[in-house]
Amino acid sequence: MKKAIKAALILLIPLLIYDIIVIASVAQIYAQASQPPEVVINFPATTNPIRPLRDGVVIAGREYSLTMRITLYLPETATQNWTDIEIMGDGIGKSDLNITFTPDTDYRPKATLVGPGGEVLKEVNGSWIRNWAYIKIPRVEPGEKWVFEYRIYAPRQLPRGVESVKVIFTIKVKFGPTYEWQELQKTIEVRRPPITRLFITMGITLGVFIGLLILGAVGFFSLFTTLDLVSIAMIGAAMTVWVQILGRQFVFPLTDRLPFAYNFAVADFPYILLLITAIALVKKPGTASLTLFIYNIVSEIGWYGLNPLWWAYPFAQGLPVDLYLLMRGQAVLTDKPIFFRFRISEEEFERAPDVPGLRLIDGFIIGLLRGFFMQVSLYTVFFPNLYRLEYLWEYVFWWIVIPWSIGNAIAGAISVPIAERIREASQY
Repeated sequence: MKKAIKAALILLIPLLIYDIIVIASVAQIYAQASQPPEVVINFPATTNPIRPLRDGVVIAGREYSLTMRITLYLPETATQNWTDIEIMGDGIGKSDLNITFTPDTDYRPKATLVGPGGEVLKEVNGSWIRNWAYIKIPRVEPGEKWVFEYRIYAPRQLPRGVESVKVIFTIKVKFGPTYEWQELQKTIEVRRPPITRLFITMGITLGVFIGLLILGAVGFFSLFTTLDLVSIAMIGAAMTVWVQILGRQFVFPLTDRLPFAYNFAVADFPYILLLITAIALVKKPGTASLTLFIYNIVSEIGWYGLNPLWWAYPFAQGLPVDLYLLMRGQAVLTDKPIFFRFRISEEEFERAPDVPGLRLIDGFIIGLLRGFFMQVSLYTVFFPNLYRLEYLWEYVFWWIVIPWSIGNAIAGAISVPIAERIREASQY
């Protein structure tokens, strides 16, 4: 009898284990079926994936509105559809110092059904109800992702002495007619523009450039001739033609479609070629900064409007190159291993041995310096102050600054033989 009971228990134990697994699976299915869509709130939302913004940080004083993005995602494992989901997005926020945002009522709120590749499959328009952006999404099926967006303006300024303020936004969600409103919160840090960085950058670039002019005046290197200045002006203008007319209108829209072409500055090659050509023709410290400054001024006059706060930008990327030109002197873009020799006779220069490929290394370093300091100054100084945008530096450094520097460096090395031919042709 006991043996029969033991045998029955041995047979029942696997059956019990199987029943437990089935019950757990059914419970999980029902839990997933009744689970509402996941809600994710991003602000300021990134509109350009190549340059992501830092979520939860806004710089006061931005002229254009920013996007609040509320994403609803229903997992594919769900077995229940959800209908008539209503969302009300806060357009002003609340803070202890009464610092609030302003709804951009010129931009109509809307929700889009986004496909796996980011394509828009369906669109539903919303509306503004006082300071709230409202939308009703008729149906959300398993595996679907809906994105609800509206735009708001950042505060114009912060009180004197206040560096940052936290503003709390309330997002209300109702998962159907039979459900109650639920409230979610998003905390945004509003920061003062880092204007001190800009003033420091302007002061350093001005001081270094004046220092170079003084060194030229006391005889460390010859000053610019009229021909030098004409060459710099013509090449700076040619840079403008390439970027503003040929590049932005025809080339950049095509190259930016290629994977990593923007990150590695593939379309920047003609720009770097012109810069290397200016250095090959003039070979004097200050050439890079002046050439980039001419490009900047002509671009502002023709396309952007004059803004003196941008004038330090060409010097921020050009002066590191000019300091390298100061170190190499007339030997730059040649195979002569001459460094820190500010005065050298032509005979001594010719007697110096050649190091094959040194001129290509010069071009590589020039491109590297320009690309690195261009992007670093852009994302840490000029964008936060002049565009009032805080980008995700952890991403930008590795995916834009470093690749752009490498791309400019390679372009600089490739440009050297071409610039040599242009220099030889100009001498005849």
